[in-house]
Amino acid sequence: MKKLFYTLFICSFVFVATPAFAKSESIFYYFPNEEGYESLQENYRDIDIFAPQTYTVGYDLRLMDRTGNQAHEFARKKRMDVMPLVIQANFDKALMTRLLKDEDAQEDLIDDLIDEAKDNRYIGWQFDFENINYLDRDAYVDFVEKASKEFKKKRLEFSVAVIPSTVPFDPYALTQDWSSGYDIEAIGEHVDFISLMSYDDPRSTGPVSSIQYLERVVNETLEKIDAEKISMGIPMYCWQYELGNPKKIANVTYPTSYNTLEKYKDTLAINFYSDIHEAEIFLFLKDKLNIIWCDNARSFEAKLDFIDEYDMRGFSAWALGQEDENIWKQL
Repeated sequence: MKKLFYTLFICSFVFVATPAFAKSESIFYYFPNEEGYESLQENYRDIDIFAPQTYTVGYDLRLMDRTGNQAHEFARKKRMDVMPLVIQANFDKALMTRLLKDEDAQEDLIDDLIDEAKDNRYIGWQFDFENINYLDRDAYVDFVEKASKEFKKKRLEFSVAVIPSTVPFDPYALTQDWSSGYDIEAIGEHVDFISLMSYDDPRSTGPVSSIQYLERVVNETLEKIDAEKISMGIPMYCWQYELGNPKKIANVTYPTSYNTLEKYKDTLAINFYSDIHEAEIFLFLKDKLNIIWCDNARSFEAKLDFIDEYDMRGFSAWALGQEDENIWKQL
């Protein structure tokens, strides 16, 4: 009888203590600027992984000195989990080809990243190499695999930022975009997770990343990699258009959009929410009619629901300092 009571007690405790669902992992990107640093200071408690874009591979194929030291020191003081991004200088395609053809340079870079992580107590690294030649696609996978093996030895987490595509890769296509350099399925075999750069729809003439766009790219990506390995990109910034010009004229922040609306309130200045796109729209008259599309707190909530619906790992948000401050109430 005592044994039965003990078993029931333990089972009841496990049932009560186990959460109903796992919270989505939040990754917030950071590019050194005043607004981003202020947001980091105010909201660091709600950030699971701080991912600053502050490391660059230079034209000598070596790791350059870190930038954004103020934010790094703050994150260290607050004992945040930090996973910095590493990019190639200017996202230079030729530079990336040189790196992928030089195994000695790759080994030196991996060693430097391991040492840097140890010295600064980073939890790992994210490769954010972009504008990779599609002819270097397989070589990039080899580089990722090589880095993964060495990082695992040091118990470092490893992720890769990838640009989503909505059509199958065609090695014989005359035109290739930035997504062509990533074999997501092969990369996924060697990393803890990918950050899907779905925060930017390159073909959009409206929302930065509509819910319809996310549905397309996420479903296409799920054919290649498990949902638990996907951190879905969410934009914090906005796109501005001018009537009659199909191309966006500026990337602006959410606070700037509201300030602009206030500035032109004596002419024409309105804002409303599009349920279809899950985005906020700002309209104001400045010589011509201007339109700004933003992700606000409501958009953010819709995308968190989308992540939960697909059982994805979490989200990667670009970038601190650009956001609707109300998003932090949802975290």
